[in-house]
Amino acid sequence: MKKLIPLIALTFASMALIAEEDLIAKLDLDNDGRISIEEAAEDASLAAVFSELDTNKDGYLSASELENT
Repeated sequence: MKKLIPLIALTFASMALIAEEDLIAKLDLDNDGRISIEEAAEDASLAAVFSELDTNKDGYLSASELENT
């Protein structure tokens, strides 16, 4: 399991670099420009690494947090 998490994170990081704005547009149901943990639950890969990506620990993923992956 410990090996699986970095693999998922790496996979998601690659996707995020290509389409972070598309991901926000797809998952940001309340249109506030960020993804909450509840919204992230719609994407299993994202939900699995949410806490690692949420660098400021505010409970949301911003475009800049997705960009830094």
